[in-house]
Amino acid sequence: MRNRNYTIILGTCLLGFLLQTLPLQSQQLPVSTHYTFNRYSLDPAFAGAYDDAAVYLNYRRDWGNISGSPKTFRLNGYGKVHDKMFLGGEIMADNTDIFNRVKVGLNYTYRLQMANDQFLSFAMGGNFYQSVIRLDQVNADHDDPLLKDLDRITGSNFNANFGLVYNWNHFHLGLGLPVLFRTKDAYNKGADAKFTFDRAFLMHISNRFTLDELWQLQLFGVFQKTNNLPAVIDISATAFYDDTYHFGLMYRNNNALVLGLGGELIDGFVIGYSYEMGFGGVYNGSGGAHEITVGYRITTKKITHFYDADARKKRTTPVRPVKPGPKPVEFNRR
Repeated sequence: MRNRNYTIILGTCLLGFLLQTLPLQSQQLPVSTHYTFNRYSLDPAFAGAYDDAAVYLNYRRDWGNISGSPKTFRLNGYGKVHDKMFLGGEIMADNTDIFNRVKVGLNYTYRLQMANDQFLSFAMGGNFYQSVIRLDQVNADHDDPLLKDLDRITGSNFNANFGLVYNWNHFHLGLGLPVLFRTKDAYNKGADAKFTFDRAFLMHISNRFTLDELWQLQLFGVFQKTNNLPAVIDISATAFYDDTYHFGLMYRNNNALVLGLGGELIDGFVIGYSYEMGFGGVYNGSGGAHEITVGYRITTKKITHFYDADARKKRTTPVRPVKPGPKPVEFNRR
């Protein structure tokens, strides 16, 4: 237990050091708040940490009162292919007004057991991006020589990602590179256009504490930084009740507050919803952001997102006393 506390303190100090030393400059890819229960969407190294296989469908709408505001669809999941190996992937479609981007990715995860209840997971993957700017939807003079006979700019990119997660029971500490390579920053006409991708860095730390027989509390911190873009920092607390339902609160460093809830409806089927509101700037009158996720999980593990076998062993269920039945009648045979 003492070693575990030292590990948690070390991880917290490391996260704090990075927040203080790295410049706070948003992400070139859409953000999400539902990694608190779909951790694979944050880092593919989480494959196998709780479940043998899982699939999730996610939809997010930002600034609902603004025309052309961002909308994102995600489908991701993974499955065990060997005792220590997992394969997974993600399909994402992101639309913001005239800009559209589609991502198709494939990931490989290897989960190594270091000691009792301690694991180190490595993940590597490749991603294909198709980006489009719809010039035919621009509110401009389409007879302009720059726009004439040109209805869109398209471009394709390949990139890679890497993730590393250390896990001890419900404690996790991870590092990752969601975008590993920086691409050429050139925009050209036609099919040869090159869309910029900058290297992105990710760090996250979390732990889940048992409060009593019914309640658990999960604390989560995430730092995401892309070169030449502002950092995204999330700090969240999520309460789990009866290993089934969760209620959460998150703060994001762009003056946003997120309220979330969800749970396991029936065995394996999960759902989550969150509403994000902000203060000042574009948030005024924007309508906030709505996000919903549905998923299905398959597991044989002792500890999952909504179930902790050790915690349930500690529960005491009162046993209803059994009323004694009538005494048997004795017959004396003569």
